[in-house]
Amino acid sequence: LLATACGARLTAAQRAAGIGALTKNGGSTTGSATGGTTGATTGSSTGGTTGATGTTTGGAAGGTTGGANNLGSGSCSSGGATDTGVTANQITLATIADVSGVQPGLFKSAWQAMSAVTAYINSQGGICGRQLKDLQLDSQADSTQNRAAVQQGCTQAFALVGSMSAFDDGGASVGQQCGIPDISAITVNAARSTASNVYPAYPVGPNYINTSWGLQIKQRYPDAIKKSAFITLNAGASVQNGNQRIKALTKLGYTFVYTTQVQVVESNYSPYVQAMQSKGVEFIDMLADYQSIVRLQKAMQQASWFPQVRVWDSVAYSPAYLSQGETAVQSQPPGCNDVLKNVPCPAYVFLNTALFKEASSNPELQLYLSWLQRVAPGAQPDYFGMYAWSAGRLFQKAATMVGAKLTRKALFSALQSIHSWNDFGLHIAHDIGAKREGNCTLYVEIKSSGFVRAFPASGWTCTGNLMKTS
Repeated sequence: LLATACGARLTAAQRAAGIGALTKNGGSTTGSATGGTTGATTGSSTGGTTGATGTTTGGAAGGTTGGANNLGSGSCSSGGATDTGVTANQITLATIADVSGVQPGLFKSAWQAMSAVTAYINSQGGICGRQLKDLQLDSQADSTQNRAAVQQGCTQAFALVGSMSAFDDGGASVGQQCGIPDISAITVNAARSTASNVYPAYPVGPNYINTSWGLQIKQRYPDAIKKSAFITLNAGASVQNGNQRIKALTKLGYTFVYTTQVQVVESNYSPYVQAMQSKGVEFIDMLADYQSIVRLQKAMQQASWFPQVRVWDSVAYSPAYLSQGETAVQSQPPGCNDVLKNVPCPAYVFLNTALFKEASSNPELQLYLSWLQRVAPGAQPDYFGMYAWSAGRLFQKAATMVGAKLTRKALFSALQSIHSWNDFGLHIAHDIGAKREGNCTLYVEIKSSGFVRAFPASGWTCTGNLMKTS
């Protein structure tokens, strides 16, 4: 779970809920997608994200090309007080995040990103002459507090934007009943993601799963996947999500010779390593927080045994993960175990966002990083912050489309019409209106120098499609 060094303070249920936000991070859209990225892809596509003053074009699998990433302030003047939270000169938004509670700072990056994006938008003139104000509400990693925060947002804000809460189901029915637009960063629980008022920047759904990342490994390691292993935490939604992933990978041709569930507080992973070794496992995937993944890999190191391929979700894309795991988490030189004596054993992470190391070639990522430091000097950018920033930019786009007469009803119509949103190359293109994630991914390899792009050479690759799992 999350890029912090103190995840062990979370209860099993809390950690599992947070992990649920990351179970399908490879990204996914049905068929070929329109998008604003460049690079190799299995199908052609056109389009991109069109704003008031800039357009991005390109295939579904790469970085932004053409156009600018400035949506502008809208060629309109203020329309007065048009709805809850809207006055002649201000639009009040609310961002709900787990900041205090059992793990302080859990999703503080969402608050920071929203502070950054509202400051940036205001510096560009706001939206139709109105400046943005962000009301930041703390859900405290608690379902009841999330409900209370949504209730407050319903009466005091025009829309919820950039929210990130482990127990976001708490306010799902309240938000839907009051009709407040909810552009969350990422939804965690099915009740929130399926609510009729929710249109997240990363629209993870409970009934579909990305296949792109699995196909990439299949193409590169066709023999290793015949002896696959899968480990998931025995807590919360992780078990269901793990079963969905096993089902999807099996349909892709993976053969699982070992699957198991472990407790969140498990400290001894040696028995699991011994079991995989006896089964001749050559591919391993684990649905867990990065601390648990580190413990598994340290047990592998102690046994002098690694499978040929290790693949982790974006939970591992964290400096804290590297520092905790030391050499255990890295790719291994030829000679991973007694059977694979002359075979390199890579450790990969799959992602659907841009890489921090490549910020110099990504103007939108530069914007996020620079404005983050303006509003919160020393703050660390992370995956959740990136999608909170994207949520803010998505609100800017939709509100600019509406114009001066900004109402909740009109904003919903605008959001429902957006079918390709990649925030100018900050992440893969998602279908916001249909609430479908994109089917693209990239892989980084974990080396002693850190996270190094593995494949594709640039952008993302978008093979396969979005697989229905229920």
